[in-house]
Amino acid sequence: MMNIKHIINDFASLMRIIAAKITGNYFPFSVTLIITHQCNYRCHYCDVFNGQEKEMTTGEIVLLIDDLVSLGCKRLSLNGGEPLLREDLGEIISHARNRDLFVTLFTNGSLVSRHIEKIKDLDVILISLDGPRDIHDGQRAPGSFDQVMEGIESAKEAGLTVWTNTVITKHNLDSLDFILNTARKLKIHTCWQPVFNYIHSPGDPKIGDLLADEQKYKTVIDRLIREKKGDGPIVHSIDYLRYIRNPDWNKNKRTCWAGKFYFAITPSGRAAPCYPIYREKSWPNCIELGCKKAFKRVGDFSCDGCYCLTVENDFIFDLHIKNMLNSWKELRA
Repeated sequence: MMNIKHIINDFASLMRIIAAKITGNYFPFSVTLIITHQCNYRCHYCDVFNGQEKEMTTGEIVLLIDDLVSLGCKRLSLNGGEPLLREDLGEIISHARNRDLFVTLFTNGSLVSRHIEKIKDLDVILISLDGPRDIHDGQRAPGSFDQVMEGIESAKEAGLTVWTNTVITKHNLDSLDFILNTARKLKIHTCWQPVFNYIHSPGDPKIGDLLADEQKYKTVIDRLIREKKGDGPIVHSIDYLRYIRNPDWNKNKRTCWAGKFYFAITPSGRAAPCYPIYREKSWPNCIELGCKKAFKRVGDFSCDGCYCLTVENDFIFDLHIKNMLNSWKELRA
């Protein structure tokens, strides 16, 4: 629930973001920490599990978090692979929360029930849900649907804020009602992102085989926009949904704040502008240089564009009032 501390902290962050945009003295407000490449699933649209990096120790991650806080970090997203495969995840979450970070976790849901005590201090848990049992298991792993539903129930019983995350493919375009109705029934919210070919994807033809018919896809996104306008259980802003409706990167430009207000850190401590491109080159290492120097050395970069969830951050850092208010509503509920 929103309280005076949250209001003061959020106002202070807003003032610092405005000052950074004026002066060019950027800082990592939000950080994605990829704590492992390990994963117990082999989803059709992802090959993160093929990543080969020595993982930071618990002590290194604790010092890393302290370093990030000193730079002004307020939000930490724990990602993978499957983060729950790390035995020290509970220690990492506890330390981040003790440093007053807003902590979210992305998980495939398979291990949530087994390790609920480790993650009970999270602010938000995002659990993958791609549709009803046959669709979800088909895109992810046999038996995964039942694990996800059990994980959602366990997280809710622990008092966590639960969001589902759906990767939109041609196979689950007709599953929209199932996911929204499940969210309403369980009193949770939903996130959505289209499948696309990027550095952690298995590439064509596999991704090409998952792409939805363009017109049918747009019809589904139009429906999500109507649901959002009607206060449906959707985390995203309408601007985000309108953005992902257009699959043409060349015509669908936006200001990207990766490497300025947010960045990603790999399992070994490398600092990259964002999650989708951290494999592209040898990025500077936070453990070797410290986060401040590594963040500064990320430097200018360019990419073809993306449709990942960080798009929402870009609208917020552009100071779009409606997006900022939507974020407040969803994160501070």
